[in-house]
Amino acid sequence: MINAAGFIDAHAHLTHEDALLDLAHAGITAVRDAGTRQGSGLTLRRSSGLGSTLRVITACRALSKRGGYGAFLGTPVMTRQEIAAEILKLRNEGADIIKIIASGVVSLELPGTVTIGGFGADEIRFIVEEAGRHGLAVMAHANGEGAIKCSAEAGVRSIEHGFFMTEAALESLAKRKVFWVPTTGALRRAAEQAAVRTEVSAFIQQEIDDHLVMLGKAFRAGVPLAVGTDCVLPDRRYRGYYNDELALFRGAGIPADAVERIACEGGKELLGITTEGQAARSK
Repeated sequence: MINAAGFIDAHAHLTHEDALLDLAHAGITAVRDAGTRQGSGLTLRRSSGLGSTLRVITACRALSKRGGYGAFLGTPVMTRQEIAAEILKLRNEGADIIKIIASGVVSLELPGTVTIGGFGADEIRFIVEEAGRHGLAVMAHANGEGAIKCSAEAGVRSIEHGFFMTEAALESLAKRKVFWVPTTGALRRAAEQAAVRTEVSAFIQQEIDDHLVMLGKAFRAGVPLAVGTDCVLPDRRYRGYYNDELALFRGAGIPADAVERIACEGGKELLGITTEGQAARSK
């Protein structure tokens, strides 16, 4: 159960003001909104500042490669000029961080693959540099060794999801102190909601098991970690989903007290929340 102050959800998608009620009911004190096409998180961040103790840090809208996965999360772009213009626009609108789509998602039709999508290594480096010019860090949706390593080596602040994590990719995260937000429960929920074929379901369960093995290795290797649900809010089931995510961390062999530190202090560090409760907008 969530029964202590200071829990953070480092990866959620906020679509309506009722999301703030779900978060508060679950004992969440800060959330990082990973973007929507409408940029709802920015409006909700303003609402959360009106006498609320809940802090909202938002990417507003995600950047995705035109023609690939992620358009529903924000703005598809193609050229460097478009990328730079959108980063500047987000900065001027008040985004706290830049969210990018560095890969597709785990395929629920072709076991062992990631769907089409994502920026290339040079593009990710450009995004990180351009965001840095405006005092913003980058959070990268990345699955598969290539996307994870490219993102970490480019200097992103965090890897989101990170399915098909490998030893080599973990080494990149550990070396550069890049945060990992594993969102394990999100894959399980996606498979359940999609009612996938039996053989695909078995593969997804194996991938979840493998993901937890890598999560345990990441903890022992000193990779900075934070808890994120990848929930689209509002959702009345949210409190249970957050509790499930904590249980998955424990299932990875991470001691309960360490899981609580990851959920609280790890999340605060990732979001840049100081002791005064302010959110840092830079690295």
